[in-house]
Amino acid sequence: MKFPNLIYKINWRIILLHIVATIFIILCAQQFAKLNDIEIIKLVDKYGAENALKQLQKDTNYPSRISDFLLWNSISNLIGLLTAFILSFIIIIKKKMFWLNSLIIFILGLLFIRLGLFKNQIINTLFYSFGDLFPNFGLLYKYIINGTILLIFALLIFFNRWINNFALNYLSNKKDTETKLI
Repeated sequence: MKFPNLIYKINWRIILLHIVATIFIILCAQQFAKLNDIEIIKLVDKYGAENALKQLQKDTNYPSRISDFLLWNSISNLIGLLTAFILSFIIIIKKKMFWLNSLIIFILGLLFIRLGLFKNQIINTLFYSFGDLFPNFGLLYKYIINGTILLIFALLIFFNRWINNFALNYLSNKKDTETKLI
């Protein structure tokens, strides 16, 4: 396949839409990973990090609890990225688009994770403030609400017919221009 033909098969609109949905799914996975051991988060929220570790040391299996908590929080970005990649790949193949679009989304997602985009305070304030609207529900529900809202936004971007038609119309318009050029 020639390189110019490859460029024409890449749909930048679908890549942009799916990368936004991928970011939402990664942020959602981070929120749901914190539900692995909510008691650790409650202790840190109540006593602070150092005093929470002292409280956890009273527990007999605190090393395994902390390691499990850190493990799930560390791999939550990759779990969210792989979930978004699989969804994107299925949608792109179903719409009979070029599979390289999904691979570009995956590579951009890896780049965002590697650059530490999701550890930014502005991102945290912007996307994790939904749970703060319901302060009386408790810490557990804060993470559930944040994760659910982010997941709904991501699925709306992935599966909304109007959004997909926006990206697909661009592809059909591009094909019309290619035939006019030939």
